[in-house]
Amino acid sequence: MKKSILSFAAIAIIFSSCAKNKCAECHYDAPTGEVEMGVYCGDSLQAIEELGTYTDTSGATFVVHCGEH
Repeated sequence: MKKSILSFAAIAIIFSSCAKNKCAECHYDAPTGEVEMGVYCGDSLQAIEELGTYTDTSGATFVVHCGEH
């Protein structure tokens, strides 16, 4: 029983650390076409995905897409 609990805990830690190290390319679709924002990883990727939008210098807001092929 103790061994299975430790195994489960180890697997949970591995999966959570893998998600934290996940990286993806992000972009938004402007009227003039797709604008690449670069690669975001870990906490930065999570933050931009949670926000979901990008506001440019003119005040226009666009939906951000990450990890799409």
